[in-house]
Amino acid sequence: MQDCTLHEAAQAYLEHLRAQGKKERTLYTYGKDFQQMEAFFGEDRKIKTILPPHVGKFLKSDELLRLPSGGERAKPTVEKTIRVLRMFLVWAKETGRVAKLPLPKDLPMGRNKGKESNDADGHAADASAGS
Repeated sequence: MQDCTLHEAAQAYLEHLRAQGKKERTLYTYGKDFQQMEAFFGEDRKIKTILPPHVGKFLKSDELLRLPSGGERAKPTVEKTIRVLRMFLVWAKETGRVAKLPLPKDLPMGRNKGKESNDADGHAADASAGS
């Protein structure tokens, strides 16, 4: 488990969400988010080699900010992809796939606690307490 690739970890995360009863539409859109991440990092990239500077570059990349046609991606779509990435990385840390959370310090960790139903893993707020 410790040496899994981004693609393997992403698939395991989607299975984890499926087991939690997430809707197929949610899993589909998260899968699209992972396609963007894999386009940037490479699907064969070992997840434990992804560091905060790499995530920071992804947050400024065309893979995140632009559509395949070259147009700008809508801000809510970009924010959702960032949220999926953050939840995925928190889950990867909790499951031992990464030793340290590879998020840049300027990336907000919190969420609106009144909207707990939107949280895919139930632990994202806990991870921010130690950051």
